[in-house]
Amino acid sequence: MNTFDDDLLQAMADLYAALDPAPADLADGVLARLAVQDLEAEFELFTLVQPVDTLAGTRHGDEPETSATVALEFAGSAYRVLVRISDTDDGRRLDGWVVPALPMRALLGPQGDALAHTRQSAYADREGRFEFPAAVTGEVRLWLLPQRGRGDGDTVPAFVTPPFLV
Repeated sequence: MNTFDDDLLQAMADLYAALDPAPADLADGVLARLAVQDLEAEFELFTLVQPVDTLAGTRHGDEPETSATVALEFAGSAYRVLVRISDTDDGRRLDGWVVPALPMRALLGPQGDALAHTRQSAYADREGRFEFPAAVTGEVRLWLLPQRGRGDGDTVPAFVTPPFLV
């Protein structure tokens, strides 16, 4: 390129910068979007609902819990999952609810095929409730697998949560 071309390109860049400047956070926003691009395919929406002081409406009845209970909510394209994690005398308990209620198998355990044999299994009942009375602890994921050939399970995809601590 010659000097005239360089001057012309610089004049055009100055004109665009004056008339239509790029947002100040454009570069950071693009980098952040690229960093999480693949996460959207793997993870569903995850939110901390609230710490809960008592576990009302479960088998403990009116007994107050002595430690905090945490509620988490996971949302996918087909359904939502609410999970409550609480302390028990024997360790940790995980109660879950799927909305809408569908016949499905729930697996709880660590990520990775090598550790698949350590996953615990439960089934959601008619109300979409499932439980792990003595849940495995540490960083885990929850797999929800619709039961094939039993109604809506044929059209609903499997669901995998992001890792969370029990």
